[in-house]
Amino acid sequence: MKNKLIPAILIGAAVGAGLSLIDKGTRDSVISGSKDLKYYAQNPDEAKQKFSSNSGQPSKFDSLKEEVMFWKDTIEEIRQKNPELEQSIMDAKDTFMKKRDQKHLN
Repeated sequence: MKNKLIPAILIGAAVGAGLSLIDKGTRDSVISGSKDLKYYAQNPDEAKQKFSSNSGQPSKFDSLKEEVMFWKDTIEEIRQKNPELEQSIMDAKDTFMKKRDQKHLN
């Protein structure tokens, strides 16, 4: 076998997992998780319901999406109302980029 990277990674992961099971808390957590997994494997409808249930709160993805859209709209509004500020920001960006490039050259 020419490429020994993948087998070495798998062996290292197995050894690391085995060593981590020395800790009682980790062992208990793994046992509890495997029992939960076994239960949901036997009752897939409950697993589907648990993961698809909506608790009335927006998902993290939806919250993040709303936050990004808010800031996008806010920035666009600032750009439209104050083109001088946009130009100042672009000039500052260019100045920082030039200083960074000069620092990398030295």
